[in-house]
Amino acid sequence: MNLRPYRLACALIMLPLALVAEPTNNSPVVLVQDPTAITGFTANEAKVQTMVSTGIKTLTGQTNETAAWRHFAGPDDMVAIKISTGSAPLQATRRPVVNAIVQGLLLAGVKRDRIVVFDREPQTMKDAGYTGERELSVIPDSGWDADAVYESKIVGKLIWGDFQFGRQDSISTRSHFPKLLKTATKIINVPVLQDHEACGLSGCLYNLSLGLVDNARRFEMFGQRGDPWIAEIVSAPALKGKVVLNIMDALVAGYAGGAVFKPRYSWPAGCLYFSRDPVAVDALAVEKLDAKRREANLPVIGERASHVKTAEKFGLGQAERSHISLVEAKP
Repeated sequence: MNLRPYRLACALIMLPLALVAEPTNNSPVVLVQDPTAITGFTANEAKVQTMVSTGIKTLTGQTNETAAWRHFAGPDDMVAIKISTGSAPLQATRRPVVNAIVQGLLLAGVKRDRIVVFDREPQTMKDAGYTGERELSVIPDSGWDADAVYESKIVGKLIWGDFQFGRQDSISTRSHFPKLLKTATKIINVPVLQDHEACGLSGCLYNLSLGLVDNARRFEMFGQRGDPWIAEIVSAPALKGKVVLNIMDALVAGYAGGAVFKPRYSWPAGCLYFSRDPVAVDALAVEKLDAKRREANLPVIGERASHVKTAEKFGLGQAERSHISLVEAKP
C-alpha cells in the first residue's frame, strides 16, 4: 500500500494547526529613525511629525493616520500625555513629539480641551518650555489625590511638593498619584531615552512610577534600585487599563551620568520607539544604551535595571528579547 498520499494529506491538515500553535505573546515595538530630525538638541518639527505618523501607522497596521490614532483614543476620551522633564532643559520630551501626538489625537476626534500634557515638577516643565494652558505640573496645578495611594514599608523624608508635607510627621510610607488621573480615560506615556545611576534606566516604566508619584526619592536612595516598587506602582489601580501607548523620545539619548543629563555622555540617536508595551520598549532601550556604553568602555547597565524583568513578572509586558518583535520603519 502506498502511504505517501495519506502522509501528504495529514501534513496539509496539520499545517494550519502548527501555524495556530505558534506563540502569540510577542510584543510589537516599532522603531522609526531619522538622524536628520535632530540638530544639536533641537528637533525638526516637520520631520518629527512624519516620524510619529509613520510609527503610529506601522504599529497599528493602518495606512490612514486618522484610523491609526483611533486605535488609542476617540471623541469621548480625556487624554493625559505624561512627558519627562526631569533633566530639562537639554534632555526632556521634545515639543515636536508632543505636538505630533496632539495633532494625531485631534484627527481621532479628541477635543483639544480634553487633552492635557503633564509632568510632576513645575520648574522642570518651565525649563523644558511647557507653559501652555493645557500643560500642567502636578505641583501645584492639578495636585495630588488623597485617595489614590501607593504604600510600602520604605520610609521617605517629605519635602515641599509632597502631598503630606507640613501636615504630619516629616517622614511617610505613602506616595500619592496625581488627581488628573481620576478624569483621564487614556494615558499616553512619552519618556526620553536616558540612563539612571540608581535604577539603570529612566524609561517608560520609570516615567509612570517614580516620575509620576510624590515621595518617590525613597525608592532610589541608599542603594535602592526601584525594584520592585516601580513595577508595583505601574500596576496600581490608578493606572490600570489607562496606559494605551508608549512613545519613547530617543531623538537625543543619554547613556551615562543619568538621571542628570550630561551632554558628553549623549548622542543624537534620532529615534522614536512606539509600543503598547512599556516593558518591551525599556528592554530595547537598555540594549541600545549598553551598546553605547561598551563603545565607551563603561560597564553595562545590568542588574541596575532589574525592575524591567520584575515588571514582566507582574504581567506588565515582555522583557525577553525573543518575545519582542522589533519592526524598523522608514519615515
